[in-house]
Amino acid sequence: MSNRVAYPFDKNRKVEESYKFTLPDLYRNIALEELREDDVVREHALTQMREWIVSNPHIRKCRVDASFLLRFLRFRKFSVPLACEALEQYLTVREMYPSWYNSLDYKSSEMRRIQENMGISVLGQDSAGQTVVLIELLRMEKGRFTALEVGRFGFMVLEALLEMEEVQIGGILLLLDYTGISMDIYEGWGATELKIGFEGLVRISPIRYQAIHAANVPKVVASFVEYLLTFAPPKFNEKIHCHPTVDKLKELMEPAMKPQAYGGSIDSNEFNKKFWERFERQYEGFALRLDRFEIDLDHYSALWSKENPDMAEAKTFKNLNID
Repeated sequence: MSNRVAYPFDKNRKVEESYKFTLPDLYRNIALEELREDDVVREHALTQMREWIVSNPHIRKCRVDASFLLRFLRFRKFSVPLACEALEQYLTVREMYPSWYNSLDYKSSEMRRIQENMGISVLGQDSAGQTVVLIELLRMEKGRFTALEVGRFGFMVLEALLEMEEVQIGGILLLLDYTGISMDIYEGWGATELKIGFEGLVRISPIRYQAIHAANVPKVVASFVEYLLTFAPPKFNEKIHCHPTVDKLKELMEPAMKPQAYGGSIDSNEFNKKFWERFERQYEGFALRLDRFEIDLDHYSALWSKENPDMAEAKTFKNLNID
């Protein structure tokens, strides 16, 4: 029998769970040294954040389980005010752009097709506790996906990863292989799509990106990538490293996780299939349930537009129908 997890969205419902740290000592040490997290700090911060959500009239429905709130607390190193702000930004963007964030059903034909052809592989955790994610952009280009499809699948992958405490604590090591791609990969990506997609993937999702390594970035694409990075925070750009060949990517992949295409023994397609099957058994419909969030959108969208003038124009982006 599968161990499925379901979380309530009634913020006023009394939380009866008793959180217990169950990860290996590696993650306990990372949490303490990098995030200032210990049992006392964690419990106190969770209590404060729950009380803030319950007392906030502009947040109507929200998960208040430890796993969800710890995403934001760990992302902001247990500064409760900053974690609450990150949660507000996350909820606001989700409701402002529903065609990008809602109805993320992994079992749908749309998501199945993208998963099989996108070229995104979650390789697992390395010896430093980082979750290694490989993106082969040539496969993405050949798939001829729209900007909306790429964004939706990317958001679903991040939601899946954020359910894992290993990711919340150890962060992500992102490997980008640009070998063989052309500008065709960015066809259909206008300024509006870039703002919505890139802001969501880089700034709004509470992901701790440890480092981003890109290999074989063609000159014709480099200028576009530089433009793309103008939407990213300066600290994010500092984590980016570019390499002329894939040798560095191969070096960063430990033997147990190295795909066949990079000199290892892992069948990426089969590996990805099993990853999602295992995840779905425990968190069936995890992304679909996030559609149940509810906030005072008039209140938050006004604040968002004022604080993010570059994104305000993207609010007018029409919602596309998903076949």
